[in-house]
Amino acid sequence: MEKKMVLVPAGKYLPFFITKSNKPIAVDSFLMDETAVTNAEFLEFVIANKNWSRSNVNRLFADTNYLKYWASDYNIGIKNFQLINSPVVYVSWFAADAYCKWKRKRLPTVAEWELAGSALPKNIKIQSLTEYILSWYNKPNLPVLPNIKSTYCNEYGLFDMHGLVWEWTFNFNSYISSGDSRDTANDEKNLFCAAGSINVNDRKDYAAFLRFSYRGSLKGNYCIANLGFRCAKNFK
Repeated sequence: MEKKMVLVPAGKYLPFFITKSNKPIAVDSFLMDETAVTNAEFLEFVIANKNWSRSNVNRLFADTNYLKYWASDYNIGIKNFQLINSPVVYVSWFAADAYCKWKRKRLPTVAEWELAGSALPKNIKIQSLTEYILSWYNKPNLPVLPNIKSTYCNEYGLFDMHGLVWEWTFNFNSYISSGDSRDTANDEKNLFCAAGSINVNDRKDYAAFLRFSYRGSLKGNYCIANLGFRCAKNFK
């Protein structure tokens, strides 16, 4: 059964870091998976693509933490039965990218993910999305990762954009794109430095500070306990 995808309408995304032009990026409408990819879904991928099993994966594309909580290459494990419908984690960018391509989809860009993630919850009441995100960032990792659809659904119909796991983006280590939502060739990288806070559009958005610094610390082969992904697709 194909995973449900949600339409995110075209919009404008003002990059977190100030650019030379400092103009919002036009983001075309696109489709995005309504939830993060689950362990059950990723298991199907691994079975169909054995080069992405834990034993066979090239260490250039995934570090030694890759799927380390699974019982074996093709078995999530009885002790992990609660995780069948939880987001798959300990997966590298390369593995996430390969999965998306297998599904004839792709990873969302930073601009797309940020636009989609900025939509407010529609099934819970919060004072501000930033405060909600910061409260999640302050919590320790849970011993058992909850299932998908366990936090909130936003106004686009996307579940768990914040509050469950961090998510890979296509251009995770490019802070801002000076072209359209799919253009990474002309990325302008404003790296963090002592005066980094001067070069942002909203100094009060502490949640974005943490999100972008986290992305900037990643490498493509990293496999981390609270980092998963979801797929996107061009609408037209």
